[in-house]
Amino acid sequence: MFLIASSVDLLKRNLIARGLSAVCESTRTLSFIVDFSCFSQKFWTAFGVKFKFIEDVLSVISGLNKEALKSYLLPAGFSAAIALRNSNFKELNPDQIVQLFSCLAKDIDYVFAILPDNADDLICKLLAQESRAVIFPYFSDFLSTQNAISFYKRYLSFNKKINPIFLKLDLQNHFLSGDSPKSEILQNEISVPFNWKLQEAVLSPTFSHLDKKSSYVCALGKVLAVLADCKSESANNKAKDYNYDGKNYKNLKNNILIELIEEMREFVDETDNLKLKSIVESKIDGILKKSEIFVSSGITAKLYKELYDEVAGLGILEDFLSDNTISEIMVNGTDGIFVEKNGKIIKTDAVFENNKKIKSVIDKVVAHVGRRVDESSPIVDARLKDGSRVNAVIPPVSLGGPVLTIRKFLKDKLSAQSLISSGTADEKVFKFLKNCVLMKKNIIISGGTGTGKTTLLNAISAFIPDEERIITIEDSAELQLLKTHVVRLESRPKSTEGFGEITIRSLVVSALRMRPDRIIVGECRAGEALDMLQAMSTGHEGSLTTLHANCAQDAISRLTVMTLMAGMNLPERSVISQIASTINIIIQLDRFSDGSRKISSICQIDKTDNEQIYKIKEIVKFKYDSESMCQGGRFIWTDNTIKFG
Repeated sequence: MFLIASSVDLLKRNLIARGLSAVCESTRTLSFIVDFSCFSQKFWTAFGVKFKFIEDVLSVISGLNKEALKSYLLPAGFSAAIALRNSNFKELNPDQIVQLFSCLAKDIDYVFAILPDNADDLICKLLAQESRAVIFPYFSDFLSTQNAISFYKRYLSFNKKINPIFLKLDLQNHFLSGDSPKSEILQNEISVPFNWKLQEAVLSPTFSHLDKKSSYVCALGKVLAVLADCKSESANNKAKDYNYDGKNYKNLKNNILIELIEEMREFVDETDNLKLKSIVESKIDGILKKSEIFVSSGITAKLYKELYDEVAGLGILEDFLSDNTISEIMVNGTDGIFVEKNGKIIKTDAVFENNKKIKSVIDKVVAHVGRRVDESSPIVDARLKDGSRVNAVIPPVSLGGPVLTIRKFLKDKLSAQSLISSGTADEKVFKFLKNCVLMKKNIIISGGTGTGKTTLLNAISAFIPDEERIITIEDSAELQLLKTHVVRLESRPKSTEGFGEITIRSLVVSALRMRPDRIIVGECRAGEALDMLQAMSTGHEGSLTTLHANCAQDAISRLTVMTLMAGMNLPERSVISQIASTINIIIQLDRFSDGSRKISSICQIDKTDNEQIYKIKEIVKFKYDSESMCQGGRFIWTDNTIKFG
């Protein structure tokens, strides 16, 4: 697009635009005039130029493809114009104006925009950034020349890469005629002979722009030659910045994404992230070049990142996944994305455009672990490549659209020392837990959602002797034990045909045949609790598991119910008796109001011979007090006879 600045009166600017357009038409080159000045449609009607109203074009342009747009704007011939119906340019949507110019640039060789007289800085900046060159017409007197130079400096502040074309209207035999003031800025000015008689001739629809003997036509030809150089230079250097913002940028990105997905199908198995990133950037460059879209380096870099995230990652969630301060990501349909930072839930500004995009992300995650999610199976647990835990729920179960929850995997595995530093427990507590692990006590880690059960299990697993063989069993593999001799097993849901299910229970039974020293079940949820208890009581002491409960008593009650769910018709008293004989230690975790996670209590389970069957003895409890030990509280020991080795 080439802008004609308002440094002379409106009629002169219209005549320059019409003259350049007519010269283009004489060489059968497509041109177009966008007139942002007020009430100028009468001029184009009188001049015989077909025109439409800008407001009408903007209202339909987003729904037209390239061919439809061309036939709509250029129904016949090689030039046309659009002009304002209303007088207020400021009422137009800037994003739509940017989209208009980007659409015109695809099909039309030369687009000439006439600036309004009342243009403010915002309008000038918008049009300057969209222009490949700005034409500054001026008369040959001192005042008009200085006015053109002033306009040039103004536009230079909006766009440092602006290509200025100074067009001196040489008013021959007029009192304003004469040499313009000398200035380095004007050293490449183009002089166009102009007088009132010529103006009358040019205003006539019968004026011939094919007359190569006309000095006026020849001067316009020189202007077009300079414009052609600006256009070529802009394309070669990719200096054109369509200023894609808001909806326009989304349209550009989505259009490229459609082609990019097709071109990246052959690289679906590529695991080298650096190589994959290079391929994506190369493909994007190819698509932009093929579509003849030239954008700035800033927009290109933005496309590289966001489209790579879409193709190789989880789109807008990638920024949250790479933020080490975020522990959980919660997508509540299109209502918003929430994250957990330092134990506090925060709503972000990011949002998915529609439910289809969320479903696409969910499908990508579950496909990686060989699972499915659809209307017949609308709930799924999965994991990311880095071990982060994923839960997804889709309609009809979720009424507000797909819901996605990601519990991030800590890249830096938390050791006992790091948990001491964060205040989860003190050094004395971890010495006690180390002794429990070495003495092969069967341990249950209990707590609510997000209290750090898996993190603590990973940390205390470091106390297991290196020579011992560990079998881990999980619904969705996320344990990252700090040991070397670990065999990891993961359950599997039914296939779409209803076959192939592998339950936690079957994995526990299988693990018993794999010569384990210890069995660790990621989380007990149902009937596998019975098999876990049997394994613990038949030579596999020192095993660990987690479950959801609010206290030690609740943990035993939940374990009882889950064992009864195995369907073996066992008497409840026998189940409770086996739990009391098998479970030695229950560690309770809680999340406090300040967002911190701490071991709130450690209890020992002792079997009794009376009707009560078992006794819960609290060994350690955490209490907030004014002594400010361990970040605002302290761990109180109820049994001082315990030795810590």
